[in-house]
Amino acid sequence: MRDAKILMIGWEYPPNITGGLGVACKEIAKNIASLGYNVDFIVPKLHGNEEEIDGIRLLDIRKVWELLGSNEKAELIKENETILESLPERLMFSPYFSPGKKQERSPGITWSSQYPENMTQELSEKIPEIAGGYGPDLYYDIRMFSKIVSLLGEKIRPNIVHAHDWMTFLAANELKRKKNIPTILHVHATEFDRCGESGNEEIKRIEREGFESADRIVSVSEYTKNIIRDKYGIDENKIDVAHNGISPTAEGRENWGENNITDPIILFLGRITHQKGPDYFVKAAAKIVREVPNVKFVMAGSGDLQNRMIELAADLGLGGYFHYTGFLNAEKAHRLYSMCSVYIMPSVSEPFGLTALEAMSHNLPVILSKQSGVSEIVHQCLKFDFWDTDSLAEKAISILKYGPLREEIGNQAKAESERINWMSTAKKIAQVYRSFL
Repeated sequence: MRDAKILMIGWEYPPNITGGLGVACKEIAKNIASLGYNVDFIVPKLHGNEEEIDGIRLLDIRKVWELLGSNEKAELIKENETILESLPERLMFSPYFSPGKKQERSPGITWSSQYPENMTQELSEKIPEIAGGYGPDLYYDIRMFSKIVSLLGEKIRPNIVHAHDWMTFLAANELKRKKNIPTILHVHATEFDRCGESGNEEIKRIEREGFESADRIVSVSEYTKNIIRDKYGIDENKIDVAHNGISPTAEGRENWGENNITDPIILFLGRITHQKGPDYFVKAAAKIVREVPNVKFVMAGSGDLQNRMIELAADLGLGGYFHYTGFLNAEKAHRLYSMCSVYIMPSVSEPFGLTALEAMSHNLPVILSKQSGVSEIVHQCLKFDFWDTDSLAEKAISILKYGPLREEIGNQAKAESERINWMSTAKKIAQVYRSFL
């Protein structure tokens, strides 16, 4: 049943992204569509600069709102107040903010049964403001998004619902509850990956209930599958693994132009959060500079630990060695890869690690944490336990000091990256689809 209708639910879509989740969602949808499936992909908000792809219809809340009848809109207006009344105080912070930083609750819409036309107009103005992202209205947005998606599902009647990460799980569960549509939850990261044992208990509950309700779960690695089994108590036979891939259009460093940089540069690229292990990168840097004094370090990305990492580097006497770029779009990230000598991914808990594959595609030697999903499928790289900064430093020093070694590792990494693609991911997911069609 290749022409089956798939409703994919996501929270972000390129080029308007905060990390690897949106990239993975687009590439999965693109390759699923190329296999002959019809994909409706809904996110909270589209920006008008998204790529049009055959077989994919992009939808957002504004577009769905236009499809709804007056009764459905009135239902959403009532639901809005119910959501606001039910949000507990424990949801007033999110893992995407610094711990303990309280967020203000969205004022939402005031419901009045005497003036439904006015309320419909008011909600129609509010709806486009549910813009995805990870701001202070995150929990309100998620709950409202789930109700809107469930109404969409009733209209388009998909054969399968495929939801990406916890922000979409409520929407998928709502559709399963109301229409019993087969539901697949795609796990790109869990709350344990993001925050360890100290994560948000409400998010863990949403994840656990989603996992229990779903018909199947797709994880991006065996590493993540084990977390779902061990931390959430889910039967491993319910979980399929489909490793991420990389776009075949990714180019090597020579395609991004020459540069005049002579000093070696070691790169960290990712969110500067606990999960990504930036402190281990900085601590290893202090050991590397003793052997390679002309080395420089770039931390590309943003996150709640950024200021702390700047302070740590300064405390270790590394202030002059570090450069901080903030978040980079895809083009700037590719150019940065081409300028660097080594890429380090020191993640504490990494469900996959797309940036490692991107770096490899640029002939860049990669040193990555064993506590990552990507380490399961790549072999032309060096690996270490995230806490072992001595091992990390030794590997980086060896690569920087021995040019032939650096060149050989980079070339082998490039060749290996070319064998890892999104079509392989899509075919594994299609096998899961076929069990319901």
